[in-house]
Amino acid sequence: MDEIYYRFADVHPNIVLKTDIMRTGIDISEKAKENFEQRDDLLWKGFHMFSYEYQKTTIYSEKTPYFFRLEDDSPLQFRGNSESPYMLDLLDDGEFVIRRNGDIVARRITFEPKPKWYGLKTEKEGVLMGAIAQGHCRSLFVTINKYCELWNTHDECLFCDIVNTMKAQSKGGEDLVARIDPDTIAEVVQTAIHLDPLYAISMYISGGTILGRYRGQTELEFYITRLQAIKKRLGAWIPTCVQIAPYDDEGWNRLHDLGFAGVQPDIEVWDKKLFEWICPGKSKFIGYDEWIKRTIRAVDFWGPGQVNPNFVVGVEMAKPHGFTTISEAVKSTASGWDFLMSHGVLPRFNMWARVAGAAFHDQEAPDLEYFIEIQKAYTELRWKHHFDPPFPACKTRNSWTLNCIWDFEYYHGTGPLSKKSLDAKRS
Repeated sequence: MDEIYYRFADVHPNIVLKTDIMRTGIDISEKAKENFEQRDDLLWKGFHMFSYEYQKTTIYSEKTPYFFRLEDDSPLQFRGNSESPYMLDLLDDGEFVIRRNGDIVARRITFEPKPKWYGLKTEKEGVLMGAIAQGHCRSLFVTINKYCELWNTHDECLFCDIVNTMKAQSKGGEDLVARIDPDTIAEVVQTAIHLDPLYAISMYISGGTILGRYRGQTELEFYITRLQAIKKRLGAWIPTCVQIAPYDDEGWNRLHDLGFAGVQPDIEVWDKKLFEWICPGKSKFIGYDEWIKRTIRAVDFWGPGQVNPNFVVGVEMAKPHGFTTISEAVKSTASGWDFLMSHGVLPRFNMWARVAGAAFHDQEAPDLEYFIEIQKAYTELRWKHHFDPPFPACKTRNSWTLNCIWDFEYYHGTGPLSKKSLDAKRS
């Protein structure tokens, strides 16, 4: 790792390590697997909309950790890859470590505890509650629709594996409800939040696309009825973001009236031609220009910093149509972020995982330099536009696993939640 750290001497080593692990994925040693097989106290992978697995979807019964933490408490999403140079291993004294090509590069690795609602079943269907609301590293991830109809027309996003993940989960015997009724969702959310406050820091609500009508409801009506049910059960929202397609003013107004904190109309990739190639359904049914226009308009409803469209960083270098140089790719995405931030939109992003069930499964990852430079660019733009924590809305450092947004602020920032500021308060 010394050579890699030397390449990025201006970036904290933990950021470099975390970025590279998320870029390449990680394997598990046989000794670590044996330990996990004997336990039932951790949050395992499974039930979620996406696999984040390079070779095959991991189901809940296989007991693979969903997240793990470095010694500095920074969380990482576990992305399984049997061909990765990184391996999660267990020492004889019980300490979990990370090895790279056999050498220990991180020590004292810890994991998330099993949520207390995971063993409970819903009253109506008798489905495990973990199949509907997942513990997501000290926040709640609620899946209200696990099927995306863009796959029906062969217009799915090329990096996405939502439908193939659902099929693998069903084949593997996981409890599965593709589209969950309002009362059941509300029951699970209420139970989870009150039974296990550790995961009540924030809530994300998401689901696949509905193109026409499902049981007489449009996608907007489908979301609204379920959000209304949750709000009625809870009485008051915990910090909540809803991931949904962008709507016109009437749609935004109806959603905003429900009172949740923020919205995430995920753009995925900035370049217009790449958007049309990589996200054909979004381009076909809404369109690039309209997607951007509606996303910016959402700021008038939720306010600056509360509109957080996702970008899958790295896909803009996918072959054969993506950028061929790191500088071009970073410049394109950073220019989009600069534009959006200037209009009050605070994008978020995750690092591209080339998962087995997606069209892009056989692509190669961009170089580590790309992922470091794009995150540096994001951080500098956030400082430029004076976006302070939380970023994205409703998140904290110990609950954000898809990138190093918070880690850059912690190690290199000067704000109230930076290490520099926190250390000064301790002295």
